[in-house]
Amino acid sequence: MSTNLDNIMTATNLPNGNYLPIDLNLINNPQYKNLSIEAMMLHALYTMRMTCSIYNSQKEGTWLDENGVPYIYFSNEEAAALLRVSERKITNLKNALSGAGLIQVLRHGLKNYRIYVSNPKAPEKNVVVQLAFKNYTSAKTVLPVDKQETKPTSALSTVDRGADSATTNTQDLLTSTQKHLAKQSTSATNVTNNKDAANQQEQNLIAGLQARYAYVLPQQVFQRFLPFCEGDYQKARWFVDMIFKAKYASTQQYIKAGLPAEAEVLTFEANEYFKADIGDAIAKAIEQMYRYKTVKNPEGFFFAFMRGFFSEKIRQYLVDHYQLTPALKRTLSCVQLTLQQKNSRQKPLKAQKVAKKIS
Repeated sequence: MSTNLDNIMTATNLPNGNYLPIDLNLINNPQYKNLSIEAMMLHALYTMRMTCSIYNSQKEGTWLDENGVPYIYFSNEEAAALLRVSERKITNLKNALSGAGLIQVLRHGLKNYRIYVSNPKAPEKNVVVQLAFKNYTSAKTVLPVDKQETKPTSALSTVDRGADSATTNTQDLLTSTQKHLAKQSTSATNVTNNKDAANQQEQNLIAGLQARYAYVLPQQVFQRFLPFCEGDYQKARWFVDMIFKAKYASTQQYIKAGLPAEAEVLTFEANEYFKADIGDAIAKAIEQMYRYKTVKNPEGFFFAFMRGFFSEKIRQYLVDHYQLTPALKRTLSCVQLTLQQKNSRQKPLKAQKVAKKIS
């Protein structure tokens, strides 16, 4: 036998909160046992309108009385139309809610009546609740029918949904305003979590960068510039690229001056002066760039500073470990002359800038 219902509920179209919520405390608390289901529905309508007032009062400062307490306007005519009863019936339901301490109606002006709405109280701890809501707290995800695994009926009947029991602490369901605020909090948490995940990804990339160049760049090198990268992988990558570009530019100077390209003095592996002193060199460069703030072009300054460092360490290694033959002296002199020429080209530019400032 098959059903002929339209839009029947399945795992693929379960309703997503499109309900008028009735607080379960109205059912579970014996204090409200004399309330009819119609009175509960009216309280649900008032609660829905109240959450709108509270939300709007937070944004616009409206719907608050002289004492800052939120209220609503909800005519008997409007409520009667929604609940499909008479206005006289609404009056009786309001009296029942008022007697139960769930609403208070106060005249405002000649014709208006402000309605103040109260949350239902939870039952006492020793009260056995009539309606637990384990189906609302299930920790399991319902899969579409076509994706569910076929299991024996006995196995399905013993599934533990991991739900909380309906104790007093779990019976106060959120109003729609509380849900909205909780949603905002959840959104903020999600944003924070996304930022944390992105930061963690950046840290992982930086750690990979360190591991990749650990054989040539000692740990102290990264310790010098990483604090100025603010956890940004691209910034860390820039420092590493500039170091190797400066090393390459220095190497090319010596090769053009006559030093063999295969000379070990040009490599990180053979020239121990590179690893021994590069950390201090980077610290000095960064000090000029960030502490004294005297550098207008930090990128160009860092490159030039590191190029000078590598050139000096190559010269120092040659002087300390090789016999200064005429050919080697000419190489060192040629490199020194090249450096002086580059410095001389930079000085007139600086002088021109100073002159412009003075004028």
